[in-house]
Amino acid sequence: MVSGCATPDSSLVGADRAAVLARHGSPPEVHPLPGAGERWIYPLGGMQQFVWAVDLDTAGRVVQVRQVRTAQNFSRVRIGIDTEADVRREFGAPRIVVPFPRTGLAGWMFPYLENDLWNSEMAIYFDAQGIVRKVENGPDPRFLGGGNDRH
Repeated sequence: MVSGCATPDSSLVGADRAAVLARHGSPPEVHPLPGAGERWIYPLGGMQQFVWAVDLDTAGRVVQVRQVRTAQNFSRVRIGIDTEADVRREFGAPRIVVPFPRTGLAGWMFPYLENDLWNSEMAIYFDAQGIVRKVENGPDPRFLGGGNDRH
């Protein structure tokens, strides 16, 4: 298998930064973790439903690896508390950002495979200050009406 193609998994726990880089390549996103350490984000698959987070401690050792785009993780988003930076660190880049000028909100759309079955999309809405104001789930529109709009 070519480096950077394998899915990160729990076998990385305890590995050092160099081992992760050798196995998966440079992460497209790196975020500092609250307290210490950093999170490396690896989106995998063309539909953006699977995003893996590799958490490293201050010594550069992997302490946790997990697929972050799940209903369970989305349920932890805190309305009125979490910021754009918090959401980006947790879920990676949104598929698309949609402005809603009449409400003053911007929706970040995150595709995921709900219950390992349904092509869903979580919408997380932010106000002008970048604070979460609303979260809602629905079907991924790319799969509706014949599924011809898959970008």
